[in-house]
Amino acid sequence: MSGRPRIPLLRLKAVYSVGELADAAGVDRRQLHRLLVAAGVELLALDRGHFVALGELELKVRSLWEGIKAVQAMARELQ
Repeated sequence: MSGRPRIPLLRLKAVYSVGELADAAGVDRRQLHRLLVAAGVELLALDRGHFVALGELELKVRSLWEGIKAVQAMARELQ
């Protein structure tokens, strides 16, 4: 086992749950939910939770979008 920290891999998809994003970012779900609302992100509320469209992240929370792209690039390089 290596000493590198494990990076949670988010596969690229059109919609993410707030929980998936929070787990990948290493923050509390409620905290991320508040940050997304403050950034003006449109959340899709379903019976199982809140979801965010990838396009919303790309437009309104650029740092999270860039993080998803970076993880995808690293995963491709490691394969």
